[in-house]
Amino acid sequence: MPGWRTLALLLAVLLLQACSTVKLAYNQTPTLLYWRLDSYLDFSDEQAQQVRESLQRLQLRHRREQLPRYAELLQRVQPLLAESISAQQACAVVEQGRSLLGELADPVLHTLLWLAGDLSTEQLKHLERKQGTASIEWKQKWVDISAEQLARLRYEQVLSRSEMLYGSLDEAQKNAIRAGLASAVFDPQRSYAERLRRQQDLLQQLRRIQAELLGPEAARALLQAWLQRVMVSPDPAYQRYQQAQIREGCSTFARLHNATTPAQRTRAQQTLKSYEEDFLQLAAQP
Repeated sequence: MPGWRTLALLLAVLLLQACSTVKLAYNQTPTLLYWRLDSYLDFSDEQAQQVRESLQRLQLRHRREQLPRYAELLQRVQPLLAESISAQQACAVVEQGRSLLGELADPVLHTLLWLAGDLSTEQLKHLERKQGTASIEWKQKWVDISAEQLARLRYEQVLSRSEMLYGSLDEAQKNAIRAGLASAVFDPQRSYAERLRRQQDLLQQLRRIQAELLGPEAARALLQAWLQRVMVSPDPAYQRYQQAQIREGCSTFARLHNATTPAQRTRAQQTLKSYEEDFLQLAAQP
């Protein structure tokens, strides 16, 4: 569900759960990212220290360069939430958000590029095993379930994100979500296949960097190409599927928003205003 997911990501401020937790969660991000990466790569003691330092530098750059732009986007979105919106307007916000998120690729690559050439054969095997475990879990959650279970799971996911923004929804508003999901193009099997492709693609690039002892520039080129294939699948059919999901997500969001009350829209604006202020305060911190 890339369209809805991206829009929810923006409007809920990168999946942070509540305004009071934004600053705390953001300041803990380097530690959380470190443990996430370590679970996939099993760092050596020397790597661990370098990764921690790299993530601190990455957050400093993100705080200085990206947070003000997130705040600016949230500021632009707030007036839109006061009125009814079209699916096209929702998709315009999605594209702005995707552009901002896409800009993260270069600083991440710049900061952690050294790690790609420092991974051992055993670490790459560990990564492959961890990817396999994560994919099995994803498949169990999204693929190996009945159509009814899938519909309920997707509805509950969208409902949770919607109420994060608007507060409690009434039955008519919940039906607007159900209507948006009723004819959904989401195909978990297709999404799962793309997930596996991305994982294998990453492993291939990392193994090539290791086997050929590639220098920083050659390694950067390989990984930049991989990131581009993550953003835009090399499979034209999947590209069409992804775009259809985005359009569908925009329509679902617009349908729900247009069913909300003035009070709910005011709440949504206030929520985004609080996030905007938190981002600016975080950006101003040394």
